[in-house]
Amino acid sequence: MQLVAVMVRKLNEGVEYGEFRKAWIPDEVFPDDPRTRLITATALEDSREVITIALIEGDHGPESMQAWMEKLAPVEERRFERIKDLVGPPSLNAVYQVVAEDNLSQPIAE
Repeated sequence: MQLVAVMVRKLNEGVEYGEFRKAWIPDEVFPDDPRTRLITATALEDSREVITIALIEGDHGPESMQAWMEKLAPVEERRFERIKDLVGPPSLNAVYQVVAEDNLSQPIAE
């Protein structure tokens, strides 16, 4: 099972992405963290809107993700404290199960 975690939030007025990113970077990492690839992007229509997508590698289901979130909780709490005045609450914060992966430059088989 492949999972992706998605979070959408908006930077507060006057906050630049670089300032947010500096505060957002974790102060501690775990080599076996299943979130091996993160993609962060800003909206073309509003550069204050930020989306972060974490690709969760390996065989992780909801039960193992809960265990990981508990392990990462202290790091995430410290990150939250650093960013809380830079960004509003998430408008989306969810984990999804990947059900399809396609390349739109190639024909897609049904």
